Amino acid sequence: MEPVSTHQPTPELHLFDRLPDGLATVPVEQLGSILPGPSLVRIAGQPGPPLFISVLLHGNETTGFLAMQRIISAYGAPQKLLPRPVLLFVGNVAAAEKGLRKLDSQADYNRIWQGDHHPEHLLAERVLEEARKAAPLCGIDLHNNTGKNPHYGCVNRLDRASLSLARRFSRIIVWFTEPHEVLAVAMSEICPTVTLECGVSGDLTGTSHVENYLRHCLELPEETLFTPPPNHLNDLYHTTARLIVPEGREVGFGRCAGSADLCLREDLESLNFEPVPAGTELGRYAGAAPALRVIDNLSRDVTGRYLSFTENRIVTTVPFIPSMFTLDTKIIRQDCLGYVMENYRGKDEISSESEG
Repeated sequence: MEPVSTHQPTPELHLFDRLPDGLATVPVEQLGSILPGPSLVRIAGQPGPPLFISVLLHGNETTGFLAMQRIISAYGAPQKLLPRPVLLFVGNVAAAEKGLRKLDSQADYNRIWQGDHHPEHLLAERVLEEARKAAPLCGIDLHNNTGKNPHYGCVNRLDRASLSLARRFSRIIVWFTEPHEVLAVAMSEICPTVTLECGVSGDLTGTSHVENYLRHCLELPEETLFTPPPNHLNDLYHTTARLIVPEGREVGFGRCAGSADLCLREDLESLNFEPVPAGTELGRYAGAAPALRVIDNLSRDVTGRYLSFTENRIVTTVPFIPSMFTLDTKIIRQDCLGYVMENYRGKDEISSESEG
């Protein structure tokens, strides 16, 4: 469990009833000159329920914010109305200015939406309260990966609307229920919600992809937006576990220095969304204790089901499909090394459930 954040008071949620001047052009590293902190911005649109859009929950994941700047400029807001109103949540402004996922004194802004372990939980409650009052058409949470991954959509519920939102972004859909403290899980109780993983931050291809996606969400009729294509159940994955490095372990890649407790293969990111057969070596370790743990969706240690540790080699014991494997050691310490997925087989169940 992540330690309780005690070094920072509860951040205030700043409410804007209109688009602040300069938001469409301000560089991310100067965002604090426009927004004093976490902010909920109402952008006027044609009559109807708004889109709830979240950006910069992680301050170094800028694609969603840059795409929204393009949207604002392209539609001439606020002088002109958007095709639909937008309720825009701009999350960790302080971390964004420094190009960091989060500040050391903060909780992870995408782990505060259930429970009360952090002062930031009160901020999350305020955001959700405003979202409930706005009754949004759908929720869109925009993120980047640190590792090499395709663009993909994530859902927390297997209903037609959520699956359609994800499929309109990518043929690849990931269904996950853990970590349950993320914004998308909380928003899915309010409206159909999707999390979009938009590749590496700063990649212009990702920004253009998100911009086009948001244009569709703003302009398509509701019935069309929430009607998935016939092949929407293909390439559906279910996240079943995550790989974590025990606290205090030093991680390296490729040819590691002698101080590394865990030395992982340097092409680890290339395994993302690829079937990894049993018997695949992920890396080597020093010492007697396992240098990796695998935790399932019920918070159980299932390391032995997936990995073996023999002769200082870490080897997979069953086939699985990884996602979000990263070489960023800071992200590994703050979050995890990556996730274990499987192809989701319950397609008949989804089809019958979706019709309701």
